[in-house]
Amino acid sequence: MNKTILYGLFNSKGNISDSLNNKPEKSVLSHILFDNFEFYGQQNDFLLFSGEIYNKTKLMEFVGSQHIDTAQLLYLLFKKEGYMGFKRINGKFLIILNSGKDFVVARDRYGLGPMFYYTDTFFTNQFYQLFDFKNTDFKPNTDSIGIYLMYSYIPSPVTSLQNVSKLHGGHVLIKTESGFRTEDLFTYEDFISETIKIDEKEALEEYERLLKESIKKRIGTNTKVGALLSGGYDSGGNISLLPEVYDGKIESYSIGFKDNPFSELPFARMMAEKFGAEHHEYIMDGTEVDDLPFLVRNLGDPFSESGWMLNNSAMKLVHDKELPVVLGGDGSDQLFTAHLQELGLRHKLHSKSLTPVQNLFHSMAENSFFEKDNVFFKARFHNDKVLNILLPDHFGFRKYQTIQLLNKDFSQNPTFAKHPVRFKNFDELFNFKNYYVDINQNSTEIILFKASRISQLYGVNMAFTYIDEDVIQFVKSLPRNLKAKGSLDDLAAGKGVSKYLLKALIKPKLPPEVTARKKQGGFSPLQIFFSDDAKRKKIYEFMLRSNLSHDFINKHHLQNFFKAYDESTKGEYWFWYKQTMANRLINILVLCLWWEIFMTKNYHSDLSHYLN
Repeated sequence: MNKTILYGLFNSKGNISDSLNNKPEKSVLSHILFDNFEFYGQQNDFLLFSGEIYNKTKLMEFVGSQHIDTAQLLYLLFKKEGYMGFKRINGKFLIILNSGKDFVVARDRYGLGPMFYYTDTFFTNQFYQLFDFKNTDFKPNTDSIGIYLMYSYIPSPVTSLQNVSKLHGGHVLIKTESGFRTEDLFTYEDFISETIKIDEKEALEEYERLLKESIKKRIGTNTKVGALLSGGYDSGGNISLLPEVYDGKIESYSIGFKDNPFSELPFARMMAEKFGAEHHEYIMDGTEVDDLPFLVRNLGDPFSESGWMLNNSAMKLVHDKELPVVLGGDGSDQLFTAHLQELGLRHKLHSKSLTPVQNLFHSMAENSFFEKDNVFFKARFHNDKVLNILLPDHFGFRKYQTIQLLNKDFSQNPTFAKHPVRFKNFDELFNFKNYYVDINQNSTEIILFKASRISQLYGVNMAFTYIDEDVIQFVKSLPRNLKAKGSLDDLAAGKGVSKYLLKALIKPKLPPEVTARKKQGGFSPLQIFFSDDAKRKKIYEFMLRSNLSHDFINKHHLQNFFKAYDESTKGEYWFWYKQTMANRLINILVLCLWWEIFMTKNYHSDLSHYLN
C-alpha cells in the first residue's frame, strides 16, 4: 500500500504534534512530518521530494554536479533557475521546498506524483489526513458537489470541502508573507509555441526513437516488466516495442467483463503470444463494486469514471507479482486529441452560424421529456457532445436534476469558467480542445489521476510511456495532419484518423486481427455493477437511509431516480443511455459513501458493511 505521507503547518510556532490528533513527532523538522520522502537541507533551506526522475543524468549535467541524490539535485536546480527549473524534470513527483521566506510546492505536468491538499494554515498529500488536524470543522462545498454530480469529478483547484484547495498537475504553489499564489508551468502559449516542419517518414522515425527511449528509461536495468494489455493500439504499442529494446521477461495483464460479446481478451492474448509475454487475465462480474468504500476513502474528493473499477481490478491482479515496473498506455489519446468528429461538426456548425440553434435546443432539452431512451435523448446526447466540446464529457446528472437533488442552484467550476468559448479557425479549436480539455482535464484530472492514484494504493510502480516529457514536446509540435488525419469534411463525417502517427507506427507491428476491428475503449459497462436486483435494492435502501439523504439532498428526487434506473434495466436500450443511467447511479452512491466516510466518520472498507 502507499506509504507516502506528508502533513504540516505553514505557520507553526511549535511542535506540529500539538496541532494533530495522536500524531507523534517523527522527523527532524518541527513543522513537517513525512515518510518516504527524500530530504535535503542546507542552513535554513530544505527540500522534500517524492517520486521518480527519468532524466537525472541530464539534470546533473545542467546543474554541474555529479553523484548527488535526487533531493539535492532538485535543490540545486531551483537555486539555478527558480521554480521554472522544475519544467526541465522528466518524471513523476511532488516537490516541497522552503527557501528563505518562500514556501514552494511543485507537481509534475500530469500530476502522477503524490497529491497536495492545503488550507491557509496546513497541508497534506492525503485527503483523509485533513481530518487529523485539530480545531477543524470542514463543511461540504455545495458548488463542487454539484459539479461532481454532473461531471463525476471535481477539477482543481477547488475540492469537495470549503476552504480546502488542491494543486493541479504542472503547477507550483508559492506561499510568501503576503499570501498564496499558483503558477502554471505549462501554459497554452508554451503549448502552441512551436510547430515543426517534418515529413511523415521522418516523424515516424523520431516518434519511434522517442517511444523506445521512454520505455528504456522506465525499465532501467530491471529484468522483469509488466504490461497492461487491453487489445488496442496504445497497450499494443508498448508490448510490440518492448522486445526491440529489452530482452528480459514480460508479463502481460488483461481485464475482461463477464458475458461481454465484445470482449477484447482474445486480441490481448493474441498480442501477448506474438510478443512472448506470459499472459494473465481477470474477468469482472460486478462484485468489484464492493471495493468502492476503499477507493472513495483513498481517492479523496468524490470521483467516478467508467474505467476506474477496471484499474482497481488490474492493480489487484498485479500488486503481489513483484514487478519493478508496469507499463500503461494511458494518456496517448488525449495527447493527440480525441473526439475528432465532434470537433469537425462544432466548427462546421459554428461557421454556418448554427451555434445559437444548438444553444436553444440545449436549453429546451433540460427537462424530463428528454430522459427516456428515445430519439430525443439521442439528439440531446449528440448535440451536447458537439456544443460542449470544450468541456469534459458529461455522463452524470443534468444541471436541472442536480439542482433538484441539492435543493439549490450552484456555481460553475472556476477552471471550466476559464476555458475559451470563441475560436478563430479549426486549428485553434483543435488546440483549445487538446490543451484545455484533453490534457489538462481528461488526462490530468481523470484518466491519469485514477490510474496513478489506484496504482499507488497497491504499491505498483505504474509507468506511462506515451506521456514522457520528450515524447510530449515532440507530439505537441507536430503539424495537425500527423496527429489527426483527414480534411475538415472527413473529420465531421467521422472519416478522420485519430492518433494518426501512432497508428501508422504501430499498425504494421500488431496482428491484423487486432487492427482490423473497432476498439471498444478503456471503460467498464457500468450497469454490470448493478445487475443483481436484490443487491441493487439494498444499495437503494442504504442511500435512502444514509446521512447524505437525511442532511443534504432531496430524498424524493432520489427515489424518483431509482425508479427511472429500474426502468432502464428492462428491455433493450441504447448502450450510452444505459451507461449514462449507471454513471448517475454510481455518482450518487459514491457521494453517499464519501459523506459517510468523511462527514460522518463511518468508514468500512467493504460495501457490504453499509448494505446490511
